[in-house]
Amino acid sequence: MVYIPFWICVFAGAVVDARERRFPNELAGACAVAAFAGVWLDLGLNTTLDHAGLAVIVYLALVLTESLWRRLRQIPGIGMGDAKALFALCTLDPMGGIVAFAAALLVLALSCLITKSRSLPLLPFLVPIFAIIEVVGCTL
Repeated sequence: MVYIPFWICVFAGAVVDARERRFPNELAGACAVAAFAGVWLDLGLNTTLDHAGLAVIVYLALVLTESLWRRLRQIPGIGMGDAKALFALCTLDPMGGIVAFAAALLVLALSCLITKSRSLPLLPFLVPIFAIIEVVGCTL
């Protein structure tokens, strides 16, 4: 029940990314705050701070890697909206967010090969995969 605002925000983000190819800062912030509040209410402050710390580490690693990629290759890789989304997902569940991100990148790559497209938005792949991971993780 405490995670409902997070799921509303993250699925809204996936819809916006599918339509406009961007993840607005306001929506990303709302996702992160909703994830932080949900984990705090559900699991307590210590776990929340652990998750937030891991999310910051993952976010910084991804942003630094993307910056290096853009500098060396002179072409964009993943977008910063995807990094913001991963931050919110890792705030809720760090391992689930990382696994969902890796799986979504794989599915995105396969979709680009099938559709012969150079790029597609990542969030429409990332959010459902993360939701599946969370549902399966809760039922085990």
